[in-house]
Amino acid sequence: MKTTGYYHSVVGDREQNEDSYLSDDSLGLYAVADGIGGGLKGEVASKMAVDGLRTHCQERDSLRDIFKVLQEEILNEANETLGGALMGTTLSCVEINEDKATICHVGDSRVYFFDGQVLRQMTEDQEFYDDHIKASVLNSYLGLDSDIHPLRISQETLTVASGQRFLIASDGLFKQMNDMRIVTLIRENLTTPQKLVELLCDEASMVEHSDNVTVVYVEISA
Repeated sequence: MKTTGYYHSVVGDREQNEDSYLSDDSLGLYAVADGIGGGLKGEVASKMAVDGLRTHCQERDSLRDIFKVLQEEILNEANETLGGALMGTTLSCVEINEDKATICHVGDSRVYFFDGQVLRQMTEDQEFYDDHIKASVLNSYLGLDSDIHPLRISQETLTVASGQRFLIASDGLFKQMNDMRIVTLIRENLTTPQKLVELLCDEASMVEHSDNVTVVYVEISA
């Protein structure tokens, strides 16, 4: 199978873009990382995640093992530069090899799978509702001290075929645009994938007080 990635990222209404992404057709490796906004150096953590993923994927077989290495690297960076202060990132990725796609995930960025008809969410948002602040809070991400919450890395492998697609996105997309609209834009832009990712990001970012929006879109062909 051949894979081709397309990507786009916008800052939204935020002061800076703390998202990072990876789209490497030669490795068949694609990812989105969203730096934790409530902490420090979220943009550093997200870049460490995607850069480390690319580096370590050529050294290790298991994405789950790579995520564990990235967890230690980000924790060490926080201890060395911030005195142990909060620094973290989500990371959601897809690795495609021949007709197998492996999804690995931590946090609340998402991986979607589009079979040509149906858009299916493949990852679960790792969060809980906090009654005190009346909002959802992440309880698993790279850089979170395991004494506070254990790191939960989800991984699964599925068989893929030509014509199918993956969409990887930070929460700025799906919290600012519903799934029906995402599907509509995919169907309207099946032959213009770069236009699609730009439309998704730009439209989602038009919501008032919008978050950073990052999308990586992967086409599979024979």
